[in-house]
Amino acid sequence: MFYLRKQISKKALISGKIERMNEITILFLEITKYLIPALIVFVITYYQFKIFFDTEYEKRMMDLKSEQLKTMQPLRLQAYERCILLMERMSPESLVIRTHKPGISASQLKVDLIADINSEYNHNLSQQLYVSSQAWQVIRVVKEEMINLINTAYSDLGPNSVGLDLSKAIFEHLIKMETLPTHKALAFLKKEFDLVFG
Repeated sequence: MFYLRKQISKKALISGKIERMNEITILFLEITKYLIPALIVFVITYYQFKIFFDTEYEKRMMDLKSEQLKTMQPLRLQAYERCILLMERMSPESLVIRTHKPGISASQLKVDLIADINSEYNHNLSQQLYVSSQAWQVIRVVKEEMINLINTAYSDLGPNSVGLDLSKAIFEHLIKMETLPTHKALAFLKKEFDLVFG
């Protein structure tokens, strides 16, 4: 009898454990039944919001770029105009006519011409923000070539030369050149302008 009771209590204990495991399994399945659809809804909602916010961010960036372009376009246009004007003012014929004074010595004219070139260049330094780096490099090279041209023309003169002699020497050097540096730069700037704004 004792053995029978022991067997019954073992069976009851096992059946109680099975019932408890069944209850836990049922509870787990109940939780999973609600958790999986909620998780699926969360993931779908998350990706929908992500797509929405990414699209909104891209729209906002496009709007900002469009606004920036509207603001920058006139500044860039003006920069090309100013760079072309700079090349015109640096051209030897314009430079000599603007700077030459009657009775001036060649050495003083040389100093005045170089100072004028540097002044024009420095006055337009900010334009490099709005033109390409290649365009600004061309302008910088033209400035150096013009200063070298003036120095070379001056080195051919004697110590008692006047400004008129230097002017003639500069124009003689220009005649020997195939193309003036300022004209090459103007052609480059106009071509780039057409590419940017054309």
